[in-house]
Amino acid sequence: MRFEDAYRMLVKPNDGPISRALNRRISVRISIFITEHGAPISPTDMTVLSFITAITGAVFFVLNWPLIGGLLAQLASILDGCDGEIARLTGQTSKSGGIIDAILDRVADAALISALGILALREPWPYWPEWVHLPQWPLLALTLTALAISGSLVVSYCSAISRAIASRELKRVVATRDVRLFTIMLSGLVCQWLPWAASAVLAVLVLMTWADVVNCLAQAAALREEAE
Repeated sequence: MRFEDAYRMLVKPNDGPISRALNRRISVRISIFITEHGAPISPTDMTVLSFITAITGAVFFVLNWPLIGGLLAQLASILDGCDGEIARLTGQTSKSGGIIDAILDRVADAALISALGILALREPWPYWPEWVHLPQWPLLALTLTALAISGSLVVSYCSAISRAIASRELKRVVATRDVRLFTIMLSGLVCQWLPWAASAVLAVLVLMTWADVVNCLAQAAALREEAE
């Protein structure tokens, strides 16, 4: 199968901007290679491989190698597209595979953000103005981490629950999973030399995810008005 044909068939309407511009252009080629060469890799195998890659990336963040951790996070994001692509190319789509994928994705997201939080806890933000009086840094770092994890989980839940109940997916603007993992990849590049920037990345993730949660609530309210 030609890449162009496979790309048009496999790209989803709800794919985020990073997925369309970068991830799919790599993952589709990987999926075509696997299916055309008869490699013994099932969609679930690819789901687990993506999960292991993300967890390994989280470990590298904790070990103070955020550059490698960030690159592995982005690789996990690319491989995350392969499971569904292989399933569709080989006719192996299943509800159980989708459930496993969704659960492992959420665990991987939490692990990566937690690892970024550990990095932020070790390296406080150094540029607070003297007149700013904030809580102790560990409390602030843990709060940012908790908000980033919860925002990531809730925005994903908004997407899943809308598909299950309303048979349509609420549109997310800036916090699709591909964008979140790409942000973590960029954080790895920056934090390798400026580790204190981890807290700034956590703050960005908090703003991104919770802004999209509010956006999803607004869309849900509009759906209710339409139904009435």
